[in-house]
Amino acid sequence: MMKRILSLLLCLLCFAGSALAAPAFEPKDCPKDLKYILGMYYGNGELFLLRENKGEVELVYRFGQKDYNFAGSNIYPLYKEHFDSYTINESGPLNHLDAAVRIERSREGYGVSCSVGGNRYSRRFFAGENGKPFRFAVSGDWQELKNAANAAVMPANLGAGQQAQLVNLAQAVPGIKLDLRYAGTDNCFGNVLNDDARAFLDVEAAAALNTVQLNLAQYGYGLLVWEAYRPWLVSKLAYDALPLENKSMLPAPEVGFSHNTGRSVDVSLYSLATGEPVDMISDFDEPSIRQYASFAGGTELERYRRDLLRTQMQLAGFTASDMEWWHFDYGDPKAFAHLNVKPQ
Repeated sequence: MMKRILSLLLCLLCFAGSALAAPAFEPKDCPKDLKYILGMYYGNGELFLLRENKGEVELVYRFGQKDYNFAGSNIYPLYKEHFDSYTINESGPLNHLDAAVRIERSREGYGVSCSVGGNRYSRRFFAGENGKPFRFAVSGDWQELKNAANAAVMPANLGAGQQAQLVNLAQAVPGIKLDLRYAGTDNCFGNVLNDDARAFLDVEAAAALNTVQLNLAQYGYGLLVWEAYRPWLVSKLAYDALPLENKSMLPAPEVGFSHNTGRSVDVSLYSLATGEPVDMISDFDEPSIRQYASFAGGTELERYRRDLLRTQMQLAGFTASDMEWWHFDYGDPKAFAHLNVKPQ
């Protein structure tokens, strides 16, 4: 009798342990034809989003102009009548009760306008939404900018602080994948900024990243690195290449950038089942409201993946950025020296 009781208790403990480790429910992916109409629409002094949630379309209306990520918006479910035709059964700032909602598409299938109760709103496309990646108009000749950055001397004051012990992430974090955008031309500059196709991070940050990699496995995902340590001269090149009106997007070279310390990393997710990157809520370095960590739009699966990544990184000790969902710092980068070396 005692053996049976002990056996039962052991089974219960095993079940409890597996339940604690079990991944949360993952939403289903959104059908492509539905995904093509999701986005921001504007007109008549109004601005709203169409997003997907649990397989249905929702209209997300913001009341405050400063609600840049639509996090405090009102949400109105849309009820499908037939293809691209819906009704909204709640009265709101855009309509009265039982208003018709109609979508107009381009020849490529993207939603280009949305009418609500007879009022027409145009689609505002963000970089990448219509298959056209974002690119800056580089300020000056690229080779000249690169030569100037290579010849520049990092300000001495930036070298103050604790020195990071850089380790190769491919070795320190088994199973991690690299998509180093600045080592190729698939970036917002359309040019190679850093000719080193390896990723390095401080040893402590790398250990924490390995914890994230292990924890994500139970959800079926692995880490995809877009950028890790960045030498100071690469930051100078990037800043100098920015058009004048976009200079505020990066800290000036004399200030330094957290990536120069080896304690910052830009990451996304890939599928363990396929080995391929998964669709996230925005692309890397996309200058749009979709880059914000609490942006309320997109699909349910995209928001789930973004929030899963953020949660796992924070649990491992990283500080998450509110401005860029992909950017994370380990500890306080300000306590570490900026580096301008190419690791061996």
